Amino acid sequence: MRNDEDTNIEVSGAPPTESVERARLSWDVAADLVLYGVLLIGLSLTAQHMQQAFPRLALVTGVVGGGLCILWGILGRRGARCDLAAIMTLAAVACVLARQAVQFWVTSTEGGSEGRMVAAMMTVLAVLCLGVLANLVRERKRPAGGCRGRERGDRGGS
Repeated sequence: MRNDEDTNIEVSGAPPTESVERARLSWDVAADLVLYGVLLIGLSLTAQHMQQAFPRLALVTGVVGGGLCILWGILGRRGARCDLAAIMTLAAVACVLARQAVQFWVTSTEGGSEGRMVAAMMTVLAVLCLGVLANLVRERKRPAGGCRGRERGDRGGS
């Protein structure tokens, strides 16, 4: 890095600000990732508490996947290029949760109301995961100079 003394401008080999903005996740997507991570951890621990025979795979997926979603949301908002890692994390979590939800629904007839409640929680988590994943993919396809006003709910027009 060098400093131009005449213009008092710091010059570096960094990419232009536009590509830094492109790497940064929008507030909406970063908040979605963080909130989904908290929800995933919380509901996984709640489901484990409600059902004694809760599969360890679902618990580990919930806690680790939720922690990674929180991490990707924070790092993505700070400018790190972690959208692909977040997509891979959400895809893996969605697969495990969908499989666990189906298993819980099949066995919920024998488990009483707790079994159905845990099955419903796993289904909600799987559907929310797919929603956050779709939102993240849509964000990734956003043009580099995308309209920032539309992110905040401004529909434009008259």
